[in-house]
Amino acid sequence: MSASIARRALFGGVVGTTSSVLPAFMTGAIAVQLADDLALGASQLGLVIGGFFASAALGSVLLGRLAERLGPGPAMRIGLLTSLVTGLALSQARSALHLGLALLVAGTSNALTQPAANLLLVRHVPAGRLGLAMALKQAGMPIASLLGGVAVPVLALTVGWRWAYVAAALVAAAALAAVPSLGQHEGRRPGSVRLLGSSGSPTGSGRLPGSSGSPARPDLPRRLLIGYAVVGLLGAAAAGATVSFLVSAGEGSGLSPGAAGLLLTGGSAVGITSRILHGRWADGPRLLPIRRVALLLGVGGLATIVLALDTPVAYVGAVVPVFAFGWAWPGLFNLSVVRNNPSAAAASTGVTQTGVYIGAGAGPVLGGLVVDAAGYPALWWAAGLSLLLASGTALLLRARLRARRTTLSPDGFASDAGVEPSSRSRFHPLERR
Repeated sequence: MSASIARRALFGGVVGTTSSVLPAFMTGAIAVQLADDLALGASQLGLVIGGFFASAALGSVLLGRLAERLGPGPAMRIGLLTSLVTGLALSQARSALHLGLALLVAGTSNALTQPAANLLLVRHVPAGRLGLAMALKQAGMPIASLLGGVAVPVLALTVGWRWAYVAAALVAAAALAAVPSLGQHEGRRPGSVRLLGSSGSPTGSGRLPGSSGSPARPDLPRRLLIGYAVVGLLGAAAAGATVSFLVSAGEGSGLSPGAAGLLLTGGSAVGITSRILHGRWADGPRLLPIRRVALLLGVGGLATIVLALDTPVAYVGAVVPVFAFGWAWPGLFNLSVVRNNPSAAAASTGVTQTGVYIGAGAGPVLGGLVVDAAGYPALWWAAGLSLLLASGTALLLRARLRARRTTLSPDGFASDAGVEPSSRSRFHPLERR
């Protein structure tokens, strides 16, 4: 029975994450068709997509705490129902204002669904498989990008772009159908992560619904959570700009609309594969998540700068390393956050996701302004440098985490392998770096 619960939790987490972010990525993919019908320029496109992530950023901390209080099942059901309704609303958009307002509401759904999905996995997936589970869950974003790319030739160029949003609503309905079956299994499943919280008592990540006591709080101090948020902001800004403008930039370089859409589809498939592989490796004893995050961001930044050549050959050749490296880090990023905050997975990722949302929102907005002012090559230079700066910030964060671990726990107990520390330690475990 517990194995079945874990599988349903994983399915709900992956599909839920995909559906909650799909409206934004779908909008970027079908931008050319939207521009024809709704008179959207590059700046307006950036603003409406940025609005999605801005509303997610504003609600992330509060809704992360709400997910911790409600439990993952109820929180995900609320978020997914909102995604379903907004998907249908987007399909009826008659103006840029209507489109932007619907995306603002969809962003709040994402802010609730993401931390709820993290909590769902931490409570129901064995610790030894948590790296892979987080990677699969974070593959939801490139899956959404892939679906957006597929929607261009399959729906937008045939039956019309409105049906692409209807398809997004159907994905939310599929996730919503999976999550309710977990309602009676909200507690920590046997064999899942069991780590010492900040009070020194065993915890399965956060206060269970119905339990007494104050709401669970992150184990790391806020300054380190802000460090994570900065890494997420810089990395997500580049990713948001890439997904929003890769199709239109490819068309501008000379690729056909269908080929440009398939370029995004192929890159997304590479990103999915890379995230899953790195998540699987993270369950082993040697891979240290935040160090690997820094490496992936750095290589991804160099690959993104190659796109500045702005030729069809450059887009076809660079898209694989751009997605294989520049898009592979989020699963490891969230894995590092929850391992370092065993008492409150949803609340801690609610804080760190704020940076991710700000970056994902600012990326399309600033990207549109850069494109209008200086063209696509300038956009790719800016995105590449953002990834390189994120890499440097991740290395600095790694050093601070190591210093804190040494200060708090000379024995160096860590949660990397999912092993509960000795009861003689009164400190919560910190991931070894």
